[in-house]
Amino acid sequence: MTAILPIEMAHHDSDSLKELASIARLITYARQSAKSMNAEFPVWCLDLALGAVLQEMYANGLQMPLFEEGMDKVNRAVAH
Repeated sequence: MTAILPIEMAHHDSDSLKELASIARLITYARQSAKSMNAEFPVWCLDLALGAVLQEMYANGLQMPLFEEGMDKVNRAVAH
C-alpha cells in the first residue's frame, strides 16, 4: 500500500509518510471490523482518527489530490 506515495515526494521524509500510511491501514482495518459488528460509536471514532492521520500525511508532504481521494473514500464508507 505504500504505492500511494508519489515518486516526486523523495525530498520529503518518506519514512514518516510510510509510517503514517501504515497507521492509516491499521485504522481502516479496525474500522471495517467495528463496522461488521455494527459498533457505530467506534466506527465514528475511527473515522475521526483516519481523518486525522490523513491530515498529518498531508502536512508531511502528501499531495492534496491523494488526500482528497482518501477523504472521498472515507465519506463513501461512512455513507454505507
